[in-house]
Amino acid sequence: MADTKKLIFPLAAGTLLCVSGLANAGGPVALTDGQLDRATAGGALVFSTADAQATGLILQASSGANSAFGSNAGVQDGFGSEAGVASGTAVSLGSNGQAKSGPPATSSTAVTTGGVPEGNYTMTFTANRTSSALGLTVQGGFTFVYGVFIPGL
Repeated sequence: MADTKKLIFPLAAGTLLCVSGLANAGGPVALTDGQLDRATAGGALVFSTADAQATGLILQASSGANSAFGSNAGVQDGFGSEAGVASGTAVSLGSNGQAKSGPPATSSTAVTTGGVPEGNYTMTFTANRTSSALGLTVQGGFTFVYGVFIPGL
């Protein structure tokens, strides 16, 4: 069994080296109309930023931002879709507790999300909300973009 493995690996590597030399276009090749219908250039763009600040004797500030992107060549010729989502969250707490002197405590957040889809049929959904109470500020936002190329549209 061990001798067979020693023989198969060099044989497979040699075969791959020989076959890869056969796959040579010899230079640039013009694409047909059908091939161009399946090609898409560019892509959807999504972005997100998040920031939080707090001042006072008791404080906490945290933020996070994420983005994801995906594309699909399509199940039919000419259909290609792209989607992206961006989200951001920020939380801040500023308080002076029982202290009566000193500057007032503050808390604030900043969340920005956005995106631009590509295609001849596009959708964009976005939302951003902020809530504040008793020195606590919470903010969250997201943006979803989707674009598809539909032949003839």
